[in-house]
Amino acid sequence: MKNEDGIRVRWSKLEKDWIIHYPNSHDGFLTSDFVGGRDSFKEWIKELSEREYDLSTLKISVRLRTDGVNGS
Repeated sequence: MKNEDGIRVRWSKLEKDWIIHYPNSHDGFLTSDFVGGRDSFKEWIKELSEREYDLSTLKISVRLRTDGVNGS
C-alpha cells in the first residue's frame, strides 16, 4: 500500500516507536494522536502484551475508499 492509499501504523524495532504512514497531514495527526496519546490504545497494547503477543509484529492499516462515498 502506498501512502496515498491509506493509513499504516507499524512498530519500528530500530526506532523503538510507532511509524505512521499517511496520505495527508490531517489523517497523520489524527492517527498519531490516537496511537501516542489515547489511554484506550495504551490499555489495548498493555492487554496484548500481558497475553504474550509479540507487539513488534503489530501492524495496522486502512485503505481509503475508492468509491468517493463518506462512510458516515
